[in-house]
Order: sequence, then C-alpha cells, then structure tokens
Amino acid sequence: MKDTFNMRNIVISFLVLTLNIALALGQVPKPNKAQLAWQHAELGLIFHYDLHVFDGEKYSQQENRIAPVHDIHIFQPTNLDVEQWVITAKESGARYAMITATHETGFALYPSKVNPYNTRALGWGNGKEDLVGDFIKACRKHGILPGVYLGIRWNSFLGIHDFKAIGSGQQQQYRQDYYRKMAEGMVKEICTWYGPLFKIWFDGGAGDPKKGAPDVLPIVKKYQPDCLFYHNDELAEARWGGSESGMVPYPCWSTFPYHYTGTGTAAPEGVYADDYALLKSGDPDGKYFMPAMADAPLRGDNNRHEWFWEPDDEDAVYPVEHLLDMYIKSVGRNATLCIGVTPDTSGLVPELDRSRLREFKSEVDRLFSSPLKDSSEEVEVISFDSKRSVSHISLSEDLTNGQLIRGFHIEALVDGQWVRVTSGSSMGNKFFHFFDSPISCTSLKIVINKSINSPRIISFLAYDTTR
Repeated sequence: MKDTFNMRNIVISFLVLTLNIALALGQVPKPNKAQLAWQHAELGLIFHYDLHVFDGEKYSQQENRIAPVHDIHIFQPTNLDVEQWVITAKESGARYAMITATHETGFALYPSKVNPYNTRALGWGNGKEDLVGDFIKACRKHGILPGVYLGIRWNSFLGIHDFKAIGSGQQQQYRQDYYRKMAEGMVKEICTWYGPLFKIWFDGGAGDPKKGAPDVLPIVKKYQPDCLFYHNDELAEARWGGSESGMVPYPCWSTFPYHYTGTGTAAPEGVYADDYALLKSGDPDGKYFMPAMADAPLRGDNNRHEWFWEPDDEDAVYPVEHLLDMYIKSVGRNATLCIGVTPDTSGLVPELDRSRLREFKSEVDRLFSSPLKDSSEEVEVISFDSKRSVSHISLSEDLTNGQLIRGFHIEALVDGQWVRVTSGSSMGNKFFHFFDSPISCTSLKIVINKSINSPRIISFLAYDTTR
C-alpha cells in the first residue's frame, strides 16, 4: 500500500511540476501527444450498450443509477457483431471509436477478473464474452483509433452513487474500500489487456481519490502514457464542451484556466456558471491546454435524447442536415465531435442509423473533399488562374506549440481590389466559414492581426459547393 501511495504521488507531482515549469517560463500551453492526436481526430463515434437495452422500456437515467437490473440474462443479443459497429464508424468518416465497457448498471462488457458482474457470467463462452476486446481488435483492423468509456461514478448493482457506497458506518466503509479497489482493478485491466488506447473516458469524471473515489490517474499514466485522460478532479486532458448538442459556440479556445474541470461541487469556481460558458468557450489566456469535446447522441431529434437504443424510436435519428450543422459548429470551431450510436437488441447498429451516418459522410465529403486549389504547401495566399466563385473556406493553424493566433481576417481580390470578407479570433485545428453569398475573386489571403510567438498556417482551402 505504501509503494502504491508513493507511486501515485510521484506521478501526480511530475504532472503538476511539468505544468508549473512551463507556466513559470511564461510559455504558451502546448498540447501533449494525446491532446494533439485528439484535436487532429476531429470526429468519432461512441457506442452505448448495457443491460437495459434489452428491457423493452424507455431509458430513465435517474432510475438506472439506483435500480439494479433484476435479471442479467436479458442481455442476449441475437446477432452480436461488434465489428459491424466499427465498420459503421469507418463509414461515417470517424477517425476514432469508443465502447462503453461499463455504464451506470455496473455491468462490464468484458470478462473482468475483478468485477464478477460481467459478460462471462452469461455463460456464452466461445470467445463471445469480450465485447471490449473484439471491438478494439476491429478498430485496429479497420484503421480506427480505439477508446474505452468506463462508468465508475454510478453502479446500481453494487449501490454506488456519486462514487460513494450507499449505507453507513463500518459496513459502508468496507463496501467503499471494496468498490474503490475493484474500480482501480478494472482500469488496470483495460489499460493492460488490449494494447495502446486513444482515449479513456470516465463517465461524469473519476472523482477525487482524496475523498474516497478510485485512484485512476496514476494507473492510466503508468500503463497508457499516450492515452488521452478524461478526467478526474486532478487532471483533464480534454474538456466537455458544455452541452450535449454536438456544437460549441464561436470562439472556442483550446486553452483553459484550470488543469481540471471537476464534477459538481468539486469543480473550480466559475466552471459551471452561466450555463457552462467557460466549458463551451475556453479561455484564450488559459494556462493549460485542454481542447473541447462536443458530444451528442445520433438519436436526438423530435425532442428525444437517446444514448441507448429504445423500441419504436426511429424518428429520433437526426436528419443529415442537422448532423452536418453539428460538424460545422464543432469541428469547424476547433472542437472534436463525438456522436453517440447505440446498437439494438440484435447486437447490431440499426440500418437506419448506419445509412444516416453514411449520408452524413457523403455530405461532409461533398463540402470539403474537393478544394478549388489543392496545395500540399503551407500557404497564406490562394491565387486562381481566373476569377472563381468561393462558397466557403477552411483554415488550420499548427497547434504543436499551442494555439497562437488570437485574431485574423480574410481578404479577397475582387476586380483588382483587396476586400475584407470575414474575420475571426480563434482558428485552432479547424476554422470553417460559409459566405452568405458566394464571392467571386482571383485570390484569397489570410492576414494575422494578433498572435503569440510565430504561428504557422498549415491549411488554407477554398471551396465552391453550396450547402
């Protein structure tokens, strides 16, 4: 126990020391390897699956967090194929995909050795019981970055609510200790069984170990040093974008004033104020690099918001136009988009959901795959051989040394005169702008009005495709 305590202190001290040295030197906060990969990924899917998909009832989060599922054997997908899930991600244009290894019921989608409430208890055998392992293998097969979502804040089976075992006295303390060790053991399993991971996402955060929550940060950093950690009350390497709309406001900065976002009352002052304004926009003068995630369920239309499959819910699948709007207002505003998809009782992503995601990718490709002038060189001026119509533009700055651009504008050469056609503050990984009416010009150029150090434009593309 003493060695474990010392190891966690060493890990946490190193992380904090590294951040503080950078601050003391007056450096612009820079992304680590995992954060840079996260921004470059731009689009991913997360697949939600749990016992209550099979109960035939409408999902109730409040009930699901406190009421155990009576019969584990309702989890009987008739045609389970997690590779089909991953192929769906590939078809959508996603670069990463995540699976809910555990959610609020506490049921694990893999044969955990520390959590007996798992797929092995179903008696399937024949290799079918490890959905997480098969999912990660499929991700690697199809060139998708694999991630895992772990819900340890709630566990209705064991009576864990907001990281705490329900009860009182010594019995509560025994159960709390057992649960904390079990949760830490599950994190170690996920981190050591399946090879390198792109991201580990703790549902609602992973809490504060000083207050009895599982101590997961040292485990992730020891066994998955290049994996994006999201998040506990000590560190967040990315932040929730303040809503489950799949969109963020403009501007959205990759920097934040705190090195964690916390959960509930553990959050730093102001993080959750004004309808999560700070989470949504970030802070251009923030001391820590912490890019935003914009998340939303695919089945969120017609006043629904379904992360898990429910019967007769097909009209909740967002139309293509809405998905495209999410993409433009997340990826095109310097955030990474995560769309929630839920397989049904057959164990497959429904064909309606799958075809909608294919249509979405077709629209993204139509808008962004054929620039008017394709150049592999870093350019700040685009010149055409003759006058061309431009409907929208896409810009990217190099984030390797941090988000450096603070203000810029775009000028178009129209009939021999340079005319300002749009302006912005945050550019970041991607900045999209659609003109109200296409502009006709022979050149476009970026003018950087305000920056820190020496920013570098790595992509400047113009298009002529109407939405």
